[in-house]
Amino acid sequence: MIDIKGSKFPLDRKYYKKHDCHVWLKVDGDKVKIGMDAFLTENAGFLNFISIDEEPIKQGEGIGTYESAKFVSKIYSPISGDIITINDEIVDNPRKINDDPYNNWIIAVKAKDLEKELRSDDILESEQEISDYMTQEFERLDVDEE
Repeated sequence: MIDIKGSKFPLDRKYYKKHDCHVWLKVDGDKVKIGMDAFLTENAGFLNFISIDEEPIKQGEGIGTYESAKFVSKIYSPISGDIITINDEIVDNPRKINDDPYNNWIIAVKAKDLEKELRSDDILESEQEISDYMTQEFERLDVDEE
């Protein structure tokens, strides 16, 4: 577990940084659960709405949207594949993600080219990569608020 400015980032998953989307992915064979990380949930405010497109997904493309107290944004997919499960409990009550972002996943996907896509520079796995990126994100946020 990494702690950066009070935000926790478990090391049992990978993090996706493209589009500054702040999603995590947890791999189990060719199945992958995708959720939002603590940086997003703590800085976006309360999540009020999540919508997921039920179509095959592609790495780096939008798979849905979320609305928070502060803004509306796309959710981007870290991998390509077919959605096998949408977590309806989270769609019905997105604030559960604010309470516990790492136990409240949004979708489960059957990956198509996982081994290749996990080698993307936009997927962070090592403690150092995750720590460096999240630290930069907090610094960027501090600069934006000044």
